[in-house]
Amino acid sequence: MSGKIIESSKNFLAACTLVTGISAALLLCSCSVVDWFSGHVSDEEVKDMDKDLGKATQKQSIYDESLKKFGLMLEAYNIPQIRVQSKMIKNETAEKDLPDSVSGMLSSAVNKIGSTVIYVPYDPNYVINETTTGGDIKRALPKVVIAGGITEFDKELIEKKRELKSKANVGDNFGSNYQYDGGAGYKAGSGISRMTLDLQLMEYQTQTYLSGVQTINSINLRKTELGWSVGFFFEGNGFTFDYSLNKKQGKYQALRLLVDLSVLEVLGKYFDVPYWQCVEGAPPDARMLARLKEEFEALNQAQQYAYLKEFLFFHGTPGIDRSAPGISDKELAVVKERMKYFNCPDYASLFLKLWETVPLEESRKRIRQYQKEQNDVVQKSQEDTGKKIAQYNSLIEQADNLYKQGGLPQARELYRQASLLLPDQPDPKDMINRIDAQLAGTQNQAQSQTQTAAPAAPAQQEPAAAPKPEAAPQKPAAAKKEAPLNPFKKDTEW
Repeated sequence: MSGKIIESSKNFLAACTLVTGISAALLLCSCSVVDWFSGHVSDEEVKDMDKDLGKATQKQSIYDESLKKFGLMLEAYNIPQIRVQSKMIKNETAEKDLPDSVSGMLSSAVNKIGSTVIYVPYDPNYVINETTTGGDIKRALPKVVIAGGITEFDKELIEKKRELKSKANVGDNFGSNYQYDGGAGYKAGSGISRMTLDLQLMEYQTQTYLSGVQTINSINLRKTELGWSVGFFFEGNGFTFDYSLNKKQGKYQALRLLVDLSVLEVLGKYFDVPYWQCVEGAPPDARMLARLKEEFEALNQAQQYAYLKEFLFFHGTPGIDRSAPGISDKELAVVKERMKYFNCPDYASLFLKLWETVPLEESRKRIRQYQKEQNDVVQKSQEDTGKKIAQYNSLIEQADNLYKQGGLPQARELYRQASLLLPDQPDPKDMINRIDAQLAGTQNQAQSQTQTAAPAAPAQQEPAAAPKPEAAPQKPAAAKKEAPLNPFKKDTEW
């Protein structure tokens, strides 16, 4: 009886195997299955790929907003515009997978800051070629130069792996006439590599590095691996399925983050602004704070008052006249009140408090308004000066004509009026002194002739009439080239 059951089971399994084989053969003969197994790429897949390629996205860094805020901070702290250049920021490690240079990333980072920092590219070959071909290049020289390079790349500092496998076999030992095999597995791993970028700042004119103005920033690159597999076999035939997922952070993206952060930090140290406030979660620069406090305490009291007035103006504190020199009693009372408000024991502590807490948007508006007012004052002063110069030239021209005609007293009066308009001009003063000397000489000569002449003799009256006022200017007229030139009217003839 048992033999018949076993025989029936064998027949059933044989039939199932036959059906399965025929079905597999039919599937393999179909076009879609053949394409799938042969790895054929369809036209639809190409179209889908083209659609994906057509959607270019803007590349953004997590420090884009930080660099933008840094540019606003420079404006709020009234930092003057500056030109910056960089050397080639090269790969100084033995790692060949890293780029040879990140200078392109650095120029992009500097340009993100804004109009306060102007990037001057370093490309001598381009300048030489343009000059050779007749280009008229007027080079703008930088104030400072950024130098540095990729100095470290420690690959797989830490690496961990986990793996688990299980396998089962069912055969004669378990009362079965057939061989069954099955199993499953799991594996996972992770690793960390580290990359470091050094940047320094150099003064262009002296080609010397600025002490304390440098950055050394590192970033960790993570790599993860996850996989699992299952398998089943019957009488030596069966299948397995494996799945694995490997993830690793990109080196180039990590370099861009390093460059953005390092540019912000090195320029922040150069400009002496609290740059860390532009990066979320960044700690304060304790060394910079200690240095600024020490430098402020070394200033004399007048200089300390000037800095306090400047930052009180940035804060919009009423009662502060930024343009007035020194400090008034009213302004000193404002300083004392701010010390009490911020609970600061001395001027240095108050300065650091004001320096760290400048409201960016409000300060930028105040500075722009102040600059507009100053420009209006300058423009009005220039207009007034233009009117004075025109009036001055008119008076000088009239005085010159009177001087040539011998009208010395009238010419002297016009020279005097011109001197009052522009007191810094020496020409009217020189002509007044010359006319006074000529009038004094003429008067002395007339008095001398009057005293020596005999009143009773009519023949002696004719010489007395010789030194008439009209004849006096004839002598200086011959020496007209000695008179100073008029700086505002070059075509005046003396």
